[in-house]
Amino acid sequence: MRYVNPTSDLAFKKVLGSNENVHILAGFIRDFFFIEPEDLVIENPYSIKAYKEQLHDKEINRLRATVSDIAATMSFADYKSELQLRRSHNFDERSLYYPLDKYVSRYKVTPDNPSAYARLRPVYAMNILGFNHFNEDEDALRVFELYDPTRNKKPKKSILHIGYFELSKSQVETKNQRLWQDYFLQKTLPATAPDYIRDAQQILDRANMDEEELNMITRTEYLQSIYDDQMAYATDEGRALGLAEGRALGLEQGLEQGRVLGLEQGLEQGRVLGLEQGLEQGHSQALTDVIRRLLGRNRPLEEIIDFTGCSKEFIALVIEEHS
Repeated sequence: MRYVNPTSDLAFKKVLGSNENVHILAGFIRDFFFIEPEDLVIENPYSIKAYKEQLHDKEINRLRATVSDIAATMSFADYKSELQLRRSHNFDERSLYYPLDKYVSRYKVTPDNPSAYARLRPVYAMNILGFNHFNEDEDALRVFELYDPTRNKKPKKSILHIGYFELSKSQVETKNQRLWQDYFLQKTLPATAPDYIRDAQQILDRANMDEEELNMITRTEYLQSIYDDQMAYATDEGRALGLAEGRALGLEQGLEQGRVLGLEQGLEQGRVLGLEQGLEQGHSQALTDVIRRLLGRNRPLEEIIDFTGCSKEFIALVIEEHS
């Protein structure tokens, strides 16, 4: 493949986190937040040396936590972005924590600035997602701010702008957002694409990368594949264990419910059957008493049959018992 995957750790940091490529990050911020990122400065900019130090003797999940994010400052605000390709536990909480942590990190009392709150600045944050996080529609971009839904109003001061850009969604707001989506998904960019997006793709042309970077990409891809295999194995094992435990629990609950339901149904059927049998026995005993009284009065057999509606055989049995 001619181009390095732009969602790999090194590529993401090299393109959007390098001092020489600050115009690319500026274009990205402009296209998604519609602000002008004046005096944009990247914090902890990418270098192959720093990248190798971070990778050395670290597992790939540790690498992802420390490398695949971008931090920068502007004249009026701070910026953070993170690339998250796979769903993880507590993602919602983490996606809020880091922008909030960035916001409060400027709170500091100094001799020349005793008002610590005056140092606080707005934060713009973008989470680039390789999975569907909001399932209710196909909107690729969402940006959340502090907001009063009852009065349909925002605070007087802009504080937080937290965005989520889902690469798999089809609906985007602007043509440039679509081009960024195509870039991350390794699609061909048209000649009319903005220079900064085409520059991003050209940086990842393998012909434009040095051997050391290509070796690092190969190594991180290998480590990532090991991590993915481990996660897939753990997921399969978890599903199998959960299925087995679920079946056992379901069987146990089913048996218990069956016993309870059987007992309830048995009691109900017993009550009904007992009532029916009791009524039947009571009715039979009453007829027997009537027949006996009629026999005691020496009434003719035909009269007893006509009066009680009983058969000749039943009356014969009563006569036999009565004699």
